[in-house]
Amino acid sequence: MNLYDFVDHIPNRILDRGYEYWLDGRVVMESERESTYYLTAEGAETYELLITLSGIDIVDSSCDCPYTKGHCKHEVAAYFLLREKVAAPSNRNVRQQLQKLTKQQLVNLIVGLANDPELYPRIARSFDTSHKSFTQVIKEMRRRFSEKFPMFELDYTSLSSFRSFVDARVSDVLIVQDHEMRLKQGIALMLGMSDYDFEELSEMSLETANELDPAICSAINMLSNDVVYLELLDVLKSVDTWNWTDLHLEILKSLTFEMKDGLDVLRIYIETYRETEADDYELEELEVLLRIIEERRDS
Repeated sequence: MNLYDFVDHIPNRILDRGYEYWLDGRVVMESERESTYYLTAEGAETYELLITLSGIDIVDSSCDCPYTKGHCKHEVAAYFLLREKVAAPSNRNVRQQLQKLTKQQLVNLIVGLANDPELYPRIARSFDTSHKSFTQVIKEMRRRFSEKFPMFELDYTSLSSFRSFVDARVSDVLIVQDHEMRLKQGIALMLGMSDYDFEELSEMSLETANELDPAICSAINMLSNDVVYLELLDVLKSVDTWNWTDLHLEILKSLTFEMKDGLDVLRIYIETYRETEADDYELEELEVLLRIIEERRDS
């Protein structure tokens, strides 16, 4: 059993309770020594956990709570925490290592990776300059989601696979060189996740939106193309529920400063959103954006 497949080895009842425990932040990592992790969990009492890993494999696991019928909810919560803190790759560390390489070393690395038939399509997509429409890109992304995860079959047991799939798609977006395609693929990924009406994905959607935020907004800032901006607004109008509100707001900020001939369309969109869907904490930000739009139109 490891930090990615433990969901396949634990009864759903315990898995559900452990997942909620982790989301509530009730398990805390206290210390680590030679791949053995000491954690505490807050319940009726404070319980102590001891978990030893070998890579991502769970070698030993114990909790001093009274539960004796297998892995307890506290251990499950700890596995979710360790997967997030220990097993998840660090983009920052990877970036630091890559920055140490020469240009030729980077070329050799990419060429070597491209020899892998599973990686080549992802590398090829990063250099895709065929400017498909938003509709085409979104349709392709939704097809990839539905083929891998049929809409009504997603449950706790497939969450780990779903997260791995999303992480791979995020990596695809981040390495796309063309600004327009990076924007369209990033938005398509968020829409693909939004299609799944599964409460436990809300936290994952927020994390994914935070990861994509710089890539999407930098693409908007670099494009200087009102045709694409207007197409983006049409896509945003089609969103039924906003699980990625912060990213949506950052997109509107970027459009406020980058749009030219389409400022009136953006103003109407923001006013409509403000009146019908915006949360209280967004209202002040939206009012600021509307004032900036008026100033830009008058200048």
